[in-house]
Amino acid sequence: MGGLDIFVSRRLENGSWGIPENLGYPINTHTDENSLVVSADGMKAYFASDRKGGNGALDLYNFNLYPKARPALVSYVKAKVLDGSTGLPLAAGFEIIDVESGKVIVANTTDKKRGEFLACLPAGKNYMLNVNKETYMFYSDYFECKEANDKQNAYDLVIKLQQPKSGEKVVLKNIFFDVNRFELKTSSYLELEKLISFLKAQPGFKIEVSGHTDSTGDKKANLTLSENRAKAVMDYLVAKGIPSTRITYKGYGDTKPVSGNDTESGRAQNRRTEFSIL
Repeated sequence: MGGLDIFVSRRLENGSWGIPENLGYPINTHTDENSLVVSADGMKAYFASDRKGGNGALDLYNFNLYPKARPALVSYVKAKVLDGSTGLPLAAGFEIIDVESGKVIVANTTDKKRGEFLACLPAGKNYMLNVNKETYMFYSDYFECKEANDKQNAYDLVIKLQQPKSGEKVVLKNIFFDVNRFELKTSSYLELEKLISFLKAQPGFKIEVSGHTDSTGDKKANLTLSENRAKAVMDYLVAKGIPSTRITYKGYGDTKPVSGNDTESGRAQNRRTEFSIL
């Protein structure tokens, strides 16, 4: 409509971009409109324009985005990766993966000087995070974004990578089972493949896979469930070529909590699968 206009285009499932649509008048005019920035909640936009009534060549304006032009809701994960012993920043590789499809959404490295990264997480999906660096234990995490988080509920992490040594533990946060079941869900395979890669890169290491539950329910049943879940992980690793002589498994039930059992978030942390280096 003028020298410069603002358009909207949406990324499609195949990674290409949809046909750009002009946001129209009165957002765009016969003058220049550019430098669009959208607020974190997707409701308001800011731009520069040299339209009549301003104070100079370009002034800043804002407007409420009408529904058709609003972006999909998002959250984000911000992290700093450090050496667990020295506290110094690390340049490490990281991946964010769509748990359901297995598709890698982001694959990059942290900032070399600060060890930081920030990544956008579109709502409506759940994601797994893997952070790895040669000669260090890998790190995994899990983000639920089925409902959009606002910026107060975004993920802000400090990740301390440890060098592998006897007694070191890693919580496998992307190992999933149905309630009171011990069959691995297919969404667990991505995490287990990362563990397999780690074990192949460290052929001298032996590990223990451990299962843990919260304190609800019968203690004896919980102990049996945790043991069966640990065995399910070991069986998968062995089936994929890791020698059984390198792996043991054990169920601990609710005897080794890492959080309180009086809240759901605490119980969720206690229901976990770990491996430790023997």
